[in-house]
Amino acid sequence: MIFAGVLLAAGCGRGDRAPASSSSRAAEVPGGEHSASPPAATTPATAQPAPQTAAPDAAADAEHQSAAPEASGDPRIDEIRKKYAEIQADKGLQTSELRMECSGGEGRAEVRLHQKNGAVSKAVLKDIAAGDAGSTYQFYYDGGRLIFALNDAFPFGEPPKTLLRQRRYYYHQGSPILCTRKSVEGPSDKVDSMLHQAPNEPVDCSFAPKVERLASMVVKGAAGMDELKKQLCPRPPR
Repeated sequence: MIFAGVLLAAGCGRGDRAPASSSSRAAEVPGGEHSASPPAATTPATAQPAPQTAAPDAAADAEHQSAAPEASGDPRIDEIRKKYAEIQADKGLQTSELRMECSGGEGRAEVRLHQKNGAVSKAVLKDIAAGDAGSTYQFYYDGGRLIFALNDAFPFGEPPKTLLRQRRYYYHQGSPILCTRKSVEGPSDKVDSMLHQAPNEPVDCSFAPKVERLASMVVKGAAGMDELKKQLCPRPPR
C-alpha cells in the first residue's frame, strides 16, 4: 500500500482538531512505512491569503475550544496546547499548496503550508492512495520545529460500519513526550460523535520518529518534495 501505509492510521479538508479533543471522519488504514520510488514532478501553487471561511469541521473544532482544556500537569504539554491555539487563531497566515503524483497512478499527495513572515506554522499533508483511500497529518511548528501532530485516515467510500482511529503526538525539543490514541467502531452515521466522546489513551511513541521525519520533509516546501516522494511512493518491482 502506498500513502495510507506510511501514515499508519487516522485532511486537508477534514478539519482542524485541538490537541485536547477532536472529532474526525476517518477509518483505520492498516500497514507500515511506505517503500519508495521517485514519481512525477512537484507542482507548487501560488501563495494566497489563508481562507477566512470555515473548514468542514470548524464548527466542531470551535466547540472543542469553547472550553479551555484542563491543565495536563505537565507544563510542556500545556505550552504546546497554548501554541496550537495561537496558530489556529492567527488569521494572518499565508497559504500555499504543493502537489505530487506517484508514477503509474500509484497515488498522490497534497501539501498545504500556512506561513507567517516566511516561517511555516502549520502544514497539512493529505496522502491519497489509488482508489481515494488515504490519510492525513496536521503538523504544528514552533520556530521551525515540530511540536504537535494529529494523524487520521479516511476510507474507500462509506462502509456501513466504520473503524475510526486517531493519534496525537506531542514533541518537546525534538523528542516525543506524549503519544495518545482514541479508537471507536460503529455505524458510519454515528461514529464521529462516538469518537468525540471516546477517551484519549496513552500509547507508546514508537511511530513518533517517523511522524517527525515526515514533518521535517513537509516544512521544507518544494525543496522537500523529492524526499517526501521517496518516502510515500512504492518502489518498482525488482
